[in-house]
Amino acid sequence: MSELANIQRWLTSIIIKPGTLGEKIRLADQFYHLNNEKVIRPSIRSSAGEKIGIYAGGYVLRLMDCMTAEYPALHHLLGEELFGTFAKAYLVRMPSGTPDLYDLGKNFPEFLKAAQPENRGTHNVDPSMFDLPVELAKLERAISEVSRDKGLEGRSESNAVENQMLYLFGTVSFHASPCLQLLHLEFPLVDFVQAVQQGREAKVPDKKESFIVVSRKNYIVHVHEIEPWQWHFLTHLKATGNYLESAEFAAQKCGLEKSSLMADMMLWIPVAINLGYIYTDNPI
Repeated sequence: MSELANIQRWLTSIIIKPGTLGEKIRLADQFYHLNNEKVIRPSIRSSAGEKIGIYAGGYVLRLMDCMTAEYPALHHLLGEELFGTFAKAYLVRMPSGTPDLYDLGKNFPEFLKAAQPENRGTHNVDPSMFDLPVELAKLERAISEVSRDKGLEGRSESNAVENQMLYLFGTVSFHASPCLQLLHLEFPLVDFVQAVQQGREAKVPDKKESFIVVSRKNYIVHVHEIEPWQWHFLTHLKATGNYLESAEFAAQKCGLEKSSLMADMMLWIPVAINLGYIYTDNPI
C-alpha cells in the first residue's frame, strides 16, 4: 500500500467509525502506524486533533444535509433536534458502504423501525403513532428510488388509448413500469408529503389505511393514493406480468365482480398509462 493510500484510509477510519474523536485518532494511529501530529501539522491556534475534528465534523454535517434533503417530510414531522438524533445515530451504526450519496439513506426506514421501543403500549401515546415516522420514511425513500430507477423515458408512445378501450381486453398486454413502487400504509401520507414539498401547512394525518402508488413519467415523479383494487391489480401485475390474471386477482381480493371491475378498468387504464403506472408494447 502506498503512503498516500495509507493516510487516506487512516483519515477515513477516523471520520466514519463510531467513538470519541480522541479514541478514534489513537486507534487509527496504532492500526495504520502513523502519528497524527506528523500527518496533520499543528498550528499556534489548533492542534492536529482539533484540525481533524473540524474536517470530521464538516463531513458529518454534509451527510446530515443529504439525509434532510432525502427525508424533508420526516424532518418536518420530527423537528430539527429529534430528526438529527436519529439521523446521526443511523450514520454511526449503519454507515453507507458505497461512495454514492444516493445509497446513504437507503436503510433509514428499517433503522427507525428497529429503534421503536419494545413496550409501545406503556407510553402515553397511541402505539400506532410510533409507526408514523417509519411509514413516512418508507414513502420518501420510495420517491427517491423512483426518481432514480429506470423508467419509461425513451419509449415510443402508443396511439390514443381512450377511444379504443372496448377492444383492448384480450388483445393488448399491459406491463408495470420498471420504476413502479406500491406501498400499503396505515396513514394517508401523500397530502402531508406534498404539503411539505410545496411549503404549505402540513397537517399530521389521522390513522387510516392507505394504498399508494409512486411512479414516474417523462421524468416527473407521481405520488397518488389509489383504490384498493387498483393497488392489488398493480401489485399482481408487477409480480406476474399477466394483466387479465391480475384483474381477476384484484376482484377476488376486494370482493368485486370481475365484470364490474373490468368496466371500471376501462376508464382507469388511460390514467394509469398517462401517469406511468403501466405501459403496453402493442400498437393500439
